Amino acid sequence: MTAPKPIIQNIKGKDYEVVASRVARFRHDHPERAILTECIHNGEERVVYKATVCDENHLPIAVGHAEEYRNAGMINKTSATENCETSAIGRALGILGYDVCNSIASADEVERAISQQDSRPFSSPAPAPAAPSHTPAPPPAGSGGGAAGDIPAGHRLVEFRKYFENETSKGKPYIKAYAKVDGEDMDVYVWDAHNLQIVKDNCPGQLAATGEYEEFRGKTRFKLGNAQTIEEAPAPQKGAFDDSDIPF
Repeated sequence: MTAPKPIIQNIKGKDYEVVASRVARFRHDHPERAILTECIHNGEERVVYKATVCDENHLPIAVGHAEEYRNAGMINKTSATENCETSAIGRALGILGYDVCNSIASADEVERAISQQDSRPFSSPAPAPAAPSHTPAPPPAGSGGGAAGDIPAGHRLVEFRKYFENETSKGKPYIKAYAKVDGEDMDVYVWDAHNLQIVKDNCPGQLAATGEYEEFRGKTRFKLGNAQTIEEAPAPQKGAFDDSDIPF
């Protein structure tokens, strides 16, 4: 069986190997070993998990802990327990050496720390996405939707925060991005090769795009059809950030 390739996630110019990638590589290398998780605390405000990697004799060889607060972001509002367990596993595997980017922290931890550094608290409620049955009308040409330039007729303003590079089981590359579409937070999926590069070059940043809304696992997402830069829109901010105060 071919060894799985590391899956790298970019957050504002810094690369991190996602936890699922670390687990897949560990399982491939050591199918006889185990990853055990234990919930240390599961309260109304926070969750604490411990993950232990064991050798073939069931002896611990690496341990990782994680703590998540239920009001810290959209993910934790519904899935703090799952997110905390995943983070603990990622840290344990990182300690064991399963991280090609040399960062024990998970991508979610880094994203949260960077956002707090930028004074954008995750506890602030985000607008609920519109249901697919009530798709918002395209912004009129010239409205800009808050951008500096014009949004062409039939296009929507898509404001990208970060993206994940993935590929299907058949090897087709795609991007999942966290973004706002006409001001509403939702996942954006990008499949076309030309648009993949546009998103990479303008994330974080703004684009005018066509596409369609879809319902997926109870949530609304936007499948991007065609994207283009906005005339006179602000240049994407890709400058290096100060990570000296990230506590891990």
